[in-house]
Amino acid sequence: MRSSVIPSDLPDQVDEFIFKHLHHEDSRYDAVLAFHRTKPLPKINVPANHGKFLHFLIRMMGAKNILEIGTLAGYSTIWMAKDLPEGGKVTTIDFDEHHIKIAEQTFAMMALQDNIRLMQGRAMDCLETLLKEYKAEQIPSFDFIFIDADKENNPYYLDYCIELSRSGTVIVADNMVRDGKVITEEDKAPNIRGIRQYFKKLQEDPRLDSTALQTIGHKGWDGFAITMVK
Repeated sequence: MRSSVIPSDLPDQVDEFIFKHLHHEDSRYDAVLAFHRTKPLPKINVPANHGKFLHFLIRMMGAKNILEIGTLAGYSTIWMAKDLPEGGKVTTIDFDEHHIKIAEQTFAMMALQDNIRLMQGRAMDCLETLLKEYKAEQIPSFDFIFIDADKENNPYYLDYCIELSRSGTVIVADNMVRDGKVITEEDKAPNIRGIRQYFKKLQEDPRLDSTALQTIGHKGWDGFAITMVK
């Protein structure tokens, strides 16, 4: 996806170079993407190198309990569910019934359905359910959280995520740069306002320690915000 600010094919070509040299160990992930291309899905899934980055973070942390806000067709979910320790589980949330059905097929293709809890509904309703379960000691706190849903609600998702976290929990939010629109004052779209409010919360909440990384490639010019709960 070419950035409107960086009108070049070179970032995409570099991503293809990375995929060719470093992403050949499991052809099932390519099969999943080929399957998704047969479906009427928006082309907004994380690219393979971003999925593997999430997978690496989880492995390096030894994370066991994972939360994802925004399943889409489940491509990022299967990266995060890969090689979890015994008893590990990814809880993932999406409201779209069509996406849910494709995600279920995706999880079955990878034989990961037993490691994934798929919740359908509005994200904040599902998060409220999870918070009640957590307070009732029915589920543990989450070790790793990936936020990749409607950006205008990111600040509210963050509030729930903190409540569902422990000291040392890592929270990663995707699509936090948006071709630089995060600092373009004339762009008043709700998703950009949500991203700015999210950064403001990261800045002001003393319970959080954060940074952000810019990315460029198949997702255009974008980036992650990465937070550790103190």
